Amino acid sequence: MNHNMSTHITQMTHYDGMLHWCSWLAVVVLIMWVVWVVYRVLLPLQRLSRLTTTLTEGDIPSFAQPVGGIREIEQLRCSLQRMSEQLQAGQRREVAFRNSLAEGQEQERLRIAREIHDDTIQKLILVTHSLERATNSIESTPPPLNHITHARKQLIVVINDLRELITHLRPTLLDELGLVAALEALCEQYPQVHFSLIGQCSSITADHALALFRAAQEALRNAQHHAHANDIWVTLTYTQGSVMLDVRDDGVGFNVPNQFQGLAMNGHFGLLGIRERILQLGGSLKISSEIQHGTHLYAYVPLVSTPTTA
Repeated sequence: MNHNMSTHITQMTHYDGMLHWCSWLAVVVLIMWVVWVVYRVLLPLQRLSRLTTTLTEGDIPSFAQPVGGIREIEQLRCSLQRMSEQLQAGQRREVAFRNSLAEGQEQERLRIAREIHDDTIQKLILVTHSLERATNSIESTPPPLNHITHARKQLIVVINDLRELITHLRPTLLDELGLVAALEALCEQYPQVHFSLIGQCSSITADHALALFRAAQEALRNAQHHAHANDIWVTLTYTQGSVMLDVRDDGVGFNVPNQFQGLAMNGHFGLLGIRERILQLGGSLKISSEIQHGTHLYAYVPLVSTPTTA
């Protein structure tokens, strides 16, 4: 009896010892698991969190340096890095676009100032000289009709030049007669242009008409001054739901950048601004070109229900 009792007590003591050691082992495993979670999950997430705090201030951080942790956290870091690179690229494109717009405006102002100074003002000076000669010889016989006639012809030339300059700034024909008439008048200024109209003219807003006119105006200017094209084909197409402008030339062509913002690097500020105008109207602008194979500009705008300009 005593022997059985002693054996039972020994077994109980052995069981209690194993339970005690198992409890300690469980505690150690739990501590190790907590430490692993802290170092492999919480601390890496905390590092990522500190990097993202600058986003609220508009500063895009870099996630290029590994933060450690489990595979999923590393995948999250790589995804954040790709997103950061895309945002930074977008910011650079936005800055380049703003700079290109400002540069384009300054170039246009410079062009207008030069035209007025080198052409209009000089012709007006010649007119004053002609009138001055006519005044000095007003009492002569016969009367100085040649000076007055010459001054009149010079004034007519100045008026026509000013009208052309105003047309470049804001085409009055577009507001008065619509897109088709304005494009026909624009194409008549270039002897190498072949204009064609496809479809039935539909009513579009003044903004849509102006965007397409500016696209044609810029394409023709580039084809003549930069591409040195011998022939240019302009096609305006009306469909049931859209209006499309197609301009092709056989000029020298150029290398089109992958991003439209790259046009600013080549000095094509006008095309960049026109594209933004067309995008705001829900349309699209595409440009394709090859060296010695000409350039193709395609502009598309959807029709809207409120007609203001044909």
